[in-house]
Amino acid sequence: MSLLMRAELLDQTVVLALSGAVVYQNPEQIPGAVRAAIVRWAPEAILLDLADVRVLDAAGIAALLDGHRAVSWAGISFALVNVDAFVLGQLRDVGVASLIRAQQPAEEDRATVDV
Repeated sequence: MSLLMRAELLDQTVVLALSGAVVYQNPEQIPGAVRAAIVRWAPEAILLDLADVRVLDAAGIAALLDGHRAVSWAGISFALVNVDAFVLGQLRDVGVASLIRAQQPAEEDRATVDV
């Protein structure tokens, strides 16, 4: 299982989109990418987009927390976004759901609600 990452700078926010498995084989990949984003862009916020994460184990959760620790010293905002129900349950079970940013409804969802 592998983890793929794509980094994108939007305004002053870096979005790190994770895809695949966040597991014991790749524990340094996330905090390493977070530190690289800090050095490269000096952002105000870093978001980890978990929309395409299919597997998350204890080492993967630890890697997410290491990413959070990497930004805390610099006063940079950090949040997890696009967390599916399965991963959300895991994060709640270990007590780190506070890192999840509330989802905003997509434009098409809002249009449907307004009709």
